[in-house]
Amino acid sequence: MNHRLESDFEVLKTHRLDLLCLTVQELLEMGTNHQVFQNRGFENPHGVITGENLPRTNRVADVREHPENIKWYYRIIVDRSRQVAVGSVSFHGSPDDRGMVEIGIGIAEAERGKGYAQEALAGMWHWVVKQPGVKFLRYTVTPENEPSMAIIRKFDFPLVGEQIDEEDGLELIFERAASEYLDLL
Repeated sequence: MNHRLESDFEVLKTHRLDLLCLTVQELLEMGTNHQVFQNRGFENPHGVITGENLPRTNRVADVREHPENIKWYYRIIVDRSRQVAVGSVSFHGSPDDRGMVEIGIGIAEAERGKGYAQEALAGMWHWVVKQPGVKFLRYTVTPENEPSMAIIRKFDFPLVGEQIDEEDGLELIFERAASEYLDLL
């Protein structure tokens, strides 16, 4: 297998954050090696990714078969000024048949309320709308998750439906056309 290095994918930069793409090796080790990021130049006091039980089986299988797809998956959110991992953000996969990409985000509890989620989402969406085949941006959230509901309201994504998630139960589906998002930039 050709293991891609992080440097093969641009680091996405926002005003305060670096969004660092995992390498294939890091993706494969993230559930078993708590020191997997020790040579990345940032501290990980909150156990971002390494201390979390993240859904990854389908992502690992996809990356094993198509290493270039790592760019769609986990990015570590690093506060550049402190060089501290504050969360992670990930698309659920490459664009589906209709060109939709769904995103998920998690911010370490001690780092919440500082605007990191909104800034990281904007950075990821700004990047992804320029990727070939991307036509729709999707964000799903349980109605009880008020912080996430507040974030998606700030982006003014329309509510387009709901679904039942195996892990989270009822989720509201918010979606916007990539072309509309570009118009808002």
